[in-house]
Amino acid sequence: MIYDMRTYDLQLGAVPQYMAAVRELALPIRRDHGVKLAGWYYTDVGTLNRVVHIWAYESYDHFENARKAVQADPRWVNEYVPRVRGLIVKQQDMIMQGADFFAGPE
Repeated sequence: MIYDMRTYDLQLGAVPQYMAAVRELALPIRRDHGVKLAGWYYTDVGTLNRVVHIWAYESYDHFENARKAVQADPRWVNEYVPRVRGLIVKQQDMIMQGADFFAGPE
């Protein structure tokens, strides 16, 4: 199992808007393409207006195929991306390996 860990810094006060877009659009789209949510967090202390989300994939092939499918999905292109584009200030994306003692998301 591999994990795509994404850290986004958002415009001041944009976390609720971003979370709504993820809840309403990104989650269903990713689920439809076989992507599981492994974690979703936002800051309360420290660097504010930051979200971290972690997506679980069976393998690098699964990651590549699902990424292509999500990016080609008309809902992603026409609804989700335009809705969040102006909210994101900075993005960091890392592919992480799961430790042998971590079973992963249920």
